[in-house]
Amino acid sequence: MIKKIVFLGAPSTGKTTLCEALAKALNTLTVAEYGREYWIEHQVDRRLTPQQLLHIAQTQNRWEDEAQQLANGVLLCDTNAFTTWHFALHYHQRALPELNALAEQCWQRYDLVVVCGDEIPYDDTWERSGDANRHEFQHFIDQYLAKQRIQHMVVRGSVEQRMHQVMQALESSKHAVVV
Repeated sequence: MIKKIVFLGAPSTGKTTLCEALAKALNTLTVAEYGREYWIEHQVDRRLTPQQLLHIAQTQNRWEDEAQQLANGVLLCDTNAFTTWHFALHYHQRALPELNALAEQCWQRYDLVVVCGDEIPYDDTWERSGDANRHEFQHFIDQYLAKQRIQHMVVRGSVEQRMHQVMQALESSKHAVVV
């Protein structure tokens, strides 16, 4: 049985770096953030349409489903439909009903939700929207998870420290008794 882990956090919180490091250490796969690739190629004035955002979430789910067949015990997912839904709210103040549904249902897809802390330095690259936006996004994620009572863990520190925290969670879940 494959354990699926999703990594959340505002832009530039180290999700991709952590996923790639864990994939190497665990000899498994990471599912890249499709939205980043898509945005770079298709954005107009730094925006995507609601339909494009729905396409991103659907494709991200499909990539996960395909990778799950090839993963080695653990599948590391660099984002999920919740993130895409959040971008829809941020840019359009709404999301298409189909994206709302994907965002609500996405939590059932994962065995572990990991939120990367935003205490690391911001990497100000052209495709990101600024450090102030990063803190606003991080706050939104924290508030949403708490309000919806979605179990998650927050990782902080260096990449190595974050890896250790995730590895400990994986190890303790091996010994958990399911009732």
